[in-house]
Amino acid sequence: MYDIIKMLDNENPLITLTDECDIICENCPKNIDGKCTDNNKVSRIDEKVIAELSLAFGDKIRWNELKELSFNEIINKKKIDIVCGNCAWKDLCK
Repeated sequence: MYDIIKMLDNENPLITLTDECDIICENCPKNIDGKCTDNNKVSRIDEKVIAELSLAFGDKIRWNELKELSFNEIINKKKIDIVCGNCAWKDLCK
């Protein structure tokens, strides 16, 4: 995950928000043939984050803008534990 974040920070790509497995999920052991075996948990977290940021699945946004928005609306407002719950990657965001 650290390599993915480094790439995103360096390239600042335009990303499409999705509720399915994407290229970030490619090497995850819970990605079985393009389907997340932990989809219920991941979907709940994704939906909370998207709602908190006033975005929608399908929206396109630059990585740095998404990161800044997440920082301002979730991390800075100390909502990360509420919004992200038991996300395994939560500590990367703090």
